[in-house]
Amino acid sequence: MSKALSSYFPYLKEKPLVYYTWLNTVGRFLAYICRTKIIGAENLPKEGKVLIVSNHKSYLDPPLIAWALRKRIIFFMAKEELFKGFLGILIKHWGNAFPVKRGQGDKKAILTALSLLKQDKALCIFPEGTRAKNTDFLPPKLGVGLIALKAKAPILPIYIEGTNKFPPNVKIVVGKPFKLELEDKKENYMRAAKLIMEEIKKLKRYV
Repeated sequence: MSKALSSYFPYLKEKPLVYYTWLNTVGRFLAYICRTKIIGAENLPKEGKVLIVSNHKSYLDPPLIAWALRKRIIFFMAKEELFKGFLGILIKHWGNAFPVKRGQGDKKAILTALSLLKQDKALCIFPEGTRAKNTDFLPPKLGVGLIALKAKAPILPIYIEGTNKFPPNVKIVVGKPFKLELEDKKENYMRAAKLIMEEIKKLKRYV
């Protein structure tokens, strides 16, 4: 039995059989019906910690990003509301996502994110903190900058387009990993978040 990866969320585990069964059924189906085109998937580091950051358009973004980066198990930080009801039961069964209380400086979520990266996992965060429904991008939240500077992990930017359209015609661009040369200080967290968001925006030119 796989061990829990977080003291705060015991269901957070690496479950290859469950994860890839879901990915090769539901994930594959979603990618097909969304006519998903992927550019740069080879930029995902094959091993070691990596902080994946992406813009956010719809609820389809996480499964399609997982499909695009399917050579590794990807963990996600997701809004707390998704962990209620039947969907919450499914997420906990898959074991690859944990909740964050938005706008509250959620200590448990931040410590869990840092713990996963310390364990050399691949973690995906949406810096905007919510879906940008009617605009290209929203301003990033401070938390992604905090995690990036404390974890000192390679940062993998992703731009995703088309998940908020019907019929969907999705393009996912995976950039090259980069690191921030900023000191881990409170006054640098928002600066780091903005720099991360700029790297995501640069990828739009490839779609």
